[in-house]
Amino acid sequence: MSKQQPSAMPWFETANPIPRNRKTVTVIGAGISGCTVAAALKKRGFNVTVVDRHNHAGAEASGNPEGIVYPKLSPRDDLLPRVNLAAIQFASHYYQPFWDSGLGRQCGVLVVPENEKARRDFKLISERYADQTEMVKTIAHGQLEALSGVPLQAESALYFPQLGWLPPQLICEQLLKLNDIPLVQADIHSLEYSEQQQSWQLLDANKQLVIETESAIIASAFDCKKFSQTAYLPLRKIRGQITQLPCTPESSKMKMVVCGECYITPAEEGLHGCGATYNKDLFTTELRDIDHQANLAQIAATDAGLAAVMGNPTNEKLTGRANFRCTTSDYLPIAGPVPDRAAMLEDYAKLRRDAKTPMTTLGAYLPNLYVNCGMGSRGLSYAPLTAELLAAEIAGEKTTLNDTLPEELCQAMHPVRFLIRDLKRNRI
Repeated sequence: MSKQQPSAMPWFETANPIPRNRKTVTVIGAGISGCTVAAALKKRGFNVTVVDRHNHAGAEASGNPEGIVYPKLSPRDDLLPRVNLAAIQFASHYYQPFWDSGLGRQCGVLVVPENEKARRDFKLISERYADQTEMVKTIAHGQLEALSGVPLQAESALYFPQLGWLPPQLICEQLLKLNDIPLVQADIHSLEYSEQQQSWQLLDANKQLVIETESAIIASAFDCKKFSQTAYLPLRKIRGQITQLPCTPESSKMKMVVCGECYITPAEEGLHGCGATYNKDLFTTELRDIDHQANLAQIAATDAGLAAVMGNPTNEKLTGRANFRCTTSDYLPIAGPVPDRAAMLEDYAKLRRDAKTPMTTLGAYLPNLYVNCGMGSRGLSYAPLTAELLAAEIAGEKTTLNDTLPEELCQAMHPVRFLIRDLKRNRI
């Protein structure tokens, strides 16, 4: 996709900006997406409050004991790998103070190819990033054991020395604590805009006012669907179960995260973390033995040498956690202002007949309402970048990450993209 002039896509421009006089922002959701954007806004001088139905941060999808800053590169110049690249580069710097303080480990991430196509892609990726060895380098089979600490059988692997793992819940808590951001426990069920007050009213299930705020950010993962303003977003709720298994004398030598069919972390307090399953249409957080076994099978599918050092732990020795990812139809996160859906469908109705119809009408957006969600299994990787993008937008900064995130990539994550695509395909 080549970069187009903004005038060719006027729906990305806001026709009706509302001034921000009080600089009050409320973030709905205290997961990694909510806490990162809250911190980014607080650093810009906003008065920020986070609201969550739980009394502590990172209680749901961000509650796993380990999360990986996961790399997903491609030899092709597609939008998804380009956003992934920008995200992991930004995240590796963002999390440096947390790693330095002892949260998680910047131990490096080793990615082994899952199949023959991946092996071919890895070779092309290595060639493409040959001058960026500080970010990624190819490790041949003969060097893998010395680097990883375990006798991997892979012919080669991609090594990301600046990445690692983090405890997402502790990161969320630290972001709020270090930036002195209050967390209000409340279950928000709807949002109503007051034209007179030029503010959003956040209401509970009984339509009682919980908080009034000039700007609001919906960062509640799949629960974005319950708000009328963001119900149109094509989100899917996918269950994931992680497994924690005891280390063995051999596996305790593992030095870094290894990824393939699954991920597995170095031992921490005698346990490795691995996962996660991908369960569609299953909506329970109860742990299932069948999913523990699926994770163990994925270790074996990742690398036979890795599976050998892990041994064969019985189910009673396995612990874990299950919760839900929030994924999008194009696998890219959603970060930006919330469109006025009805107005947009009317203003751009001509796109139904001809997707190439020249349009000049600027986009219609709900006043000072934003969304940050849809990060799938890569919340730790995406959240710092989308938080910075949103905070820059809300603060009215003319440059949004400049060279790090070109306009084309900002638009690839914009909430309006789904409306425009569906109009062009005559689906709505």
